[in-house]
Amino acid sequence: MSRSERTKGKAGELEVARIFKASGFDCDRTPNSGGLRIAGDLHGDLPVHVEVKRQETARPWLWAQQARNESTGGSRWLVAMRRSHDEWLALLPLVNVVRLLRIEAELERLVDELGDGRTIVGVDLTELLR
Repeated sequence: MSRSERTKGKAGELEVARIFKASGFDCDRTPNSGGLRIAGDLHGDLPVHVEVKRQETARPWLWAQQARNESTGGSRWLVAMRRSHDEWLALLPLVNVVRLLRIEAELERLVDELGDGRTIVGVDLTELLR
């Protein structure tokens, strides 16, 4: 891998880490891009194993296999990917997307049911739906 490819990959990992951090997750880029004992491109308080791909040609099945193989103990995995001048996309198992949509629908139902009292245990449910 060339120096420019490594630089591009590192920049992509930092971008994705910033996206997670902006949503309240405590995470950082893994030094040496997962080359150490820490698996994955990001580490910290994440509920999912994250691989970051900043490439022009997509290889989703290969990337999914890598993420699945490197996730520990059957944990959830996600591949964050983007090409130049495009938005970040996520590749993850469909069952996980369906689960997230079901959770979102339940949160929306709770917000409607609670009306003005949308706070449960100090958490504003409308914030979770943004």
